[in-house]
Amino acid sequence: MQHKEADRVPCAPLASGAARRVLGVTYAEYAQDADLAAQSQIQWVELTGSDAVCTFLDLSVEAADYGQEVKFPIEDTPQAVFKHPFITSTDDYARLPVINPRKTTRMSVNLRYLELMVNAIGKQKAVLGFIYGPLSTLSQMRSAEKLFLDCMREPDKVHEGLEIVTQMLLDYVDAQVERGAIGIVMDTLFCSGSIMSRDLWMKMEGPYVERIAQKIHGAGLAIMIHNCGNNPYFDVQIETMKPEAISIAYLPNECPTYADLKKTWGDKVMIVGIIPPSQVLFMGSTSDVKEACKEQIQALAPGGGFLLSSGCEFPPNASLLNAIAMMEAAEEYGRYPIE
Repeated sequence: MQHKEADRVPCAPLASGAARRVLGVTYAEYAQDADLAAQSQIQWVELTGSDAVCTFLDLSVEAADYGQEVKFPIEDTPQAVFKHPFITSTDDYARLPVINPRKTTRMSVNLRYLELMVNAIGKQKAVLGFIYGPLSTLSQMRSAEKLFLDCMREPDKVHEGLEIVTQMLLDYVDAQVERGAIGIVMDTLFCSGSIMSRDLWMKMEGPYVERIAQKIHGAGLAIMIHNCGNNPYFDVQIETMKPEAISIAYLPNECPTYADLKKTWGDKVMIVGIIPPSQVLFMGSTSDVKEACKEQIQALAPGGGFLLSSGCEFPPNASLLNAIAMMEAAEEYGRYPIE
């Protein structure tokens, strides 16, 4: 993070559902039981050697506690049931209830999970909390398509919902600080060219994530932005949130190569990623994984400021050998000075 060269490049595949396979529990059990989630993640760290852990369960956690219906498949990620949206009209944004993350069903599990991980491995590994950004949280209760249209047609009503959700997320940040996280990952998916323009994002979500980032930094914690959308907007995310790190799955349009990414943004923020989850980690062999890691290490690691990771969540049903291959690549190719 200090943009200095350590002994080697740090490596931490973003693992959630994949971790439960090491312990041998179902996805539904893992997502709803803090003790099983922690045991799974501890076993994942022991198996892979990962240098950091993000206590991310799935993207429906915050929405579920507002009342959104969520299904829990046995072997797949929990999913919001968009046939039964909690927000059915733009008038519902202002009707969102005030909730306390510490006393809800799913966020309280996530907080317990974080606390268990900090107590178990917090002195040896970086343990990070996780929150879903305000627009993304609303999208889980409305659907991304309808929320986007609402932002265009009735932005004032969306802002009412954003204010309510942001107040909850600020409280959620406090609760994660209390439990010992050294940093918090915030997902800002809507801040990408695959969803909306820079100007629209700045008008809709920018002011709210700025407040959340100030809360995180005010508590003395680092903030990592995760954005797996196509063409992520580095400029406005750095402007509003001043993150220590940005985790991405795709290169921004202004940076067609890894070398361009390093030259343009490498001295301003720690770059996290960018091993493709589907093409490489799910469908590739261990040799494919190591080759992809080697290429990124050589382009992004010199001078520090790079964390080797999966571009998004390590595929829940991908070969666990590919996670181990990432760590082996960090050892083989990531020793400083980088050749």
